[in-house]
Amino acid sequence: MPTPIAPRIILAQNARMDLQRLARAHSTPQSLAFRARMILRAAESDRPTNLKNGRELGCSHLTVGKWRRRYLHLGVQGLQDARRCGRPPKITPATRVQVISVASTLPQDQHRTVTRWSLDEIVATLLEALNTEAVSRSSVWRILQDIDLKPHQSEYWLNSHDEDFEVKANTICQLYAKALAFYPQGRLVVCCDEKTGLQVLERKVPTKPARPGQRERREHEYIRHGTRVLINSLAVATGRIAWTIGSTRKATDFVAHLKQAYQCLPRMKRYDWVMDNLNTH
Repeated sequence: MPTPIAPRIILAQNARMDLQRLARAHSTPQSLAFRARMILRAAESDRPTNLKNGRELGCSHLTVGKWRRRYLHLGVQGLQDARRCGRPPKITPATRVQVISVASTLPQDQHRTVTRWSLDEIVATLLEALNTEAVSRSSVWRILQDIDLKPHQSEYWLNSHDEDFEVKANTICQLYAKALAFYPQGRLVVCCDEKTGLQVLERKVPTKPARPGQRERREHEYIRHGTRVLINSLAVATGRIAWTIGSTRKATDFVAHLKQAYQCLPRMKRYDWVMDNLNTH
């Protein structure tokens, strides 16, 4: 019985680049990278048959034909494994909602003695307080992983009590957004801030440069020369920086910085200097 002619594959430039990225990326699953190479080979100018393509890649011509047809019908998505029904889920939707609900509250609200959630604490809360069905740590982890919920992590945020905060924030954001347009008009937007506690360190032995077959070597012992305060002013439109370094952060230090920044930055008719509410300002 004659072998049917394999359907021709013509790749656009962007489609070819997408397949090449899939084939080369280290994070791509091996099966998906293999199928991407299969389609790239099938789209070359010599139009190899499924049999030839399979011999070169070390697989059956039936496999080549299968993924060639899948790509023609579904594109890159057709190279993914088809969804399998699998066994029915053991965790009911109600239990999933309970897990997410518990993880979205503070432990104190659930009468727990810990300061932040762990998988064991969530399981214990579900069993003891809410009387839900038994659920394992791994199941709780998968539920939280699916919705990117990480109750064990935290970050700081600032809650302003200023009633006019929104108006002030909008004014400052508009200054930054229009900084480039203001610059030709003789108006300069400047952002200023300090970095305190900078350690001044000196290595006891000079650093030795790298050599063939040997990395740069740096002495691990150092001498402390105290700390310094760095004050920076950034011209938003040009990226130019004016800076001063001193041992203190007093009002006189800030005045000295403003004088030096005025000498370093371009002469303008107006300056919008954005800074925080530090008392020395």
